[in-house]
Amino acid sequence: MEEKSVSERIRTFLLANAYLGIPSLDDMAANLNSSTRNLQRKLQKEGLTYQQLADSVRKSLALHYLDSGKHPVKEISYILGYNETSAFTRALKRWTGTAPMDYRRRA
Repeated sequence: MEEKSVSERIRTFLLANAYLGIPSLDDMAANLNSSTRNLQRKLQKEGLTYQQLADSVRKSLALHYLDSGKHPVKEISYILGYNETSAFTRALKRWTGTAPMDYRRRA
């Protein structure tokens, strides 16, 4: 059986533990029994950064939570680790071109 790539392992971990928030790069490296620098090198070989992976997971989760309609925008923002709802709104606009309420109305 082929071993998962580092980025797949990180993505799986982030999705499975989303309720804990997005860990820092240092925390993720410790979780994978790696040094921070070594983890960065492995991701670089895959053409990715940890920030790109974390943002990708945040986007997936944000769209899932918005589509479900079960959580207020402020709660989604908090769940995804944004200190301010406005920061979440800016991120969603960058990802989808729309604000959270507009996205929810279209969904």
